[in-house]
Amino acid sequence: MRITPLDIIQKEFTSVRRGLDPDEVGQFLEEVRETLEEVLRENRTHKEAITAREREIEDLRARESEIHQTLILARRMTEELKDTSRREADLLLGEARLEAQRVLSTAHDEHRELLQEVIQLQSMRKRLAAELRAVMETHLRLVRELEQPVDG
Repeated sequence: MRITPLDIIQKEFTSVRRGLDPDEVGQFLEEVRETLEEVLRENRTHKEAITAREREIEDLRARESEIHQTLILARRMTEELKDTSRREADLLLGEARLEAQRVLSTAHDEHRELLQEVIQLQSMRKRLAAELRAVMETHLRLVRELEQPVDG
């Protein structure tokens, strides 16, 4: 059974012949009551503080959980961004390599065509020189023939 301050005030003792001084007992009981009331008030205050702290702890745990989830999400997003960046870089590199191959292939084709043109031009030059030589030799023969005295 729990004793309250009111129980202390209302407590009546049976009187005996050789007992204690009722005023002293009353004064002591009053001090006990006041002390008990103070202890009960402090106990209530402490319980309220404990309840408040427990709520704060629950809130902090909930926030901690949210922060933890946010960190996990941030890590996951960071990894996804890294993977996406790598894939994009690989794709761009592949496209650049294909473009470089195309440019090189085009340059080789143009080089080949230019070489063929140079060969054709050299051949045309030789043929033109040969034709020009033939025409000049023919003209030179005609000039020599014209320079020869006419017998006759």
